[in-house]
Amino acid sequence: MAAQDLLTYHANYDLATPSIIHVSMTFPSPAAAPVTLVMPRTIPGGYAQRPYDPFVTNVHASSANNTSQEVHREKLGPRWAIGKSGDRVRQIDYDVDVARMEREILAASDSSKIRPGYAGLLGYSIFAFVDEHTNEPLTLRLSAPQDWPVFSTLDPHVPPAISTVIVRASNYYTLADSQIVMGPKAQLSKIDGAPPLFICAYAESRADIKQEAELARDALDKVTTYFGKAPFTHYSVILEFLKPLTDRHQYNFSMEHLDSGTFYFDTNFALAPGASEEQRSMHLGNYAHHIAHSWIPKRAYGENYLPFRWEMTPVLETIWFNEGFGRYISIQALADAMPATAGTRYRKEELDWLQSVVDAAPPFLRHMSLAELSREGSFLYADDFRTGMNLFSRGALMAAEMDDAIRAQTNGQKSLRDALRHLIAWTSKNHRAFRVEELPQIFREATGVDTSVILNRHLQPLAVQ
Repeated sequence: MAAQDLLTYHANYDLATPSIIHVSMTFPSPAAAPVTLVMPRTIPGGYAQRPYDPFVTNVHASSANNTSQEVHREKLGPRWAIGKSGDRVRQIDYDVDVARMEREILAASDSSKIRPGYAGLLGYSIFAFVDEHTNEPLTLRLSAPQDWPVFSTLDPHVPPAISTVIVRASNYYTLADSQIVMGPKAQLSKIDGAPPLFICAYAESRADIKQEAELARDALDKVTTYFGKAPFTHYSVILEFLKPLTDRHQYNFSMEHLDSGTFYFDTNFALAPGASEEQRSMHLGNYAHHIAHSWIPKRAYGENYLPFRWEMTPVLETIWFNEGFGRYISIQALADAMPATAGTRYRKEELDWLQSVVDAAPPFLRHMSLAELSREGSFLYADDFRTGMNLFSRGALMAAEMDDAIRAQTNGQKSLRDALRHLIAWTSKNHRAFRVEELPQIFREATGVDTSVILNRHLQPLAVQ
């Protein structure tokens, strides 16, 4: 399909308006009005309501002959009604105030950034959609100031193109879950491997980016080995070390994506040359955890995770699986690559820490089932991190117990890894979410071991276990 036959997004950054990203959407054939433009208010894996519509301004639309179309902003939702019955809409234009976004969204992992010589853009924070076109393939054109490098996780290249990039996405979700980096202050590198790893880093203090890249490559290799193969042809790490805007802004959280991870830290978190093994291990584990999310839950997930509801935070009952099993995978993948004694010790230390989180949980959390805790975590995972920590801790301890049981009952011939590989294949074949009650059967198909007793016990409130 030729580019002119696709819905086209164009994101343009111009130093004449240094806080603004201008976005246009052009339909291959004029769309019958009225058309509804929608801006995300939540993001996959964000477990919170993070509205981006307050930062959208100057929404305009035109027909094929450049006649302006009516635009009406809805009072309550993140929607704009464009055109009236009988009109044909060819193009929609709007601006996104990224500088204001960073000021007002306190979680650094949820906001795009524009700093001198640098722009780091999260797809879902700048790209709106039209309901009827979310499943269509599309073209993305990126324009930057003259001589600025441009990098897209949709089709990464090092060295990057200069000033203009044209890439494609299979649908809106893929576009929204991608990232864009522009600017001479971005440090770009590629580390060969299977799959190749691209590093795009921006640091406002001294940081050993080479050391970070080596750790990310190590984590990617070990997690890929755990799952047997990668579901993507390349992986990108977007890495920012930032001077905090205010003491209210929150850093040192990361976010997973389909084939990339975004890692946002304050400058104190940066590794320096000669960093201790403890510091290196912390960074390695963080990379491994978020890389593992590209499998779980991005490609194997519980109910309500997909199709994603962009306007309102979905209520999920399986965040314990997303975050807990994802964390356990990273622990086990790293332990597997160590000498046996060291790997056993590392795994025990990590599980002991997770158990300490659970043991220290306040009574009201201990009285919640995992489903109830997960529903709360749908909105409060990071905003009240007691919720998030208990979700990933209880989920990871469940995964560890299942792994131990499978190994014991198969004399080490099978493990949770076999169950999770099968779950990935099951999801690809069935094209749907699993129901919680289906997990034991799916795992048994791969291992011959019944894990239902373990699952059901861990789902209960801690107070009654």
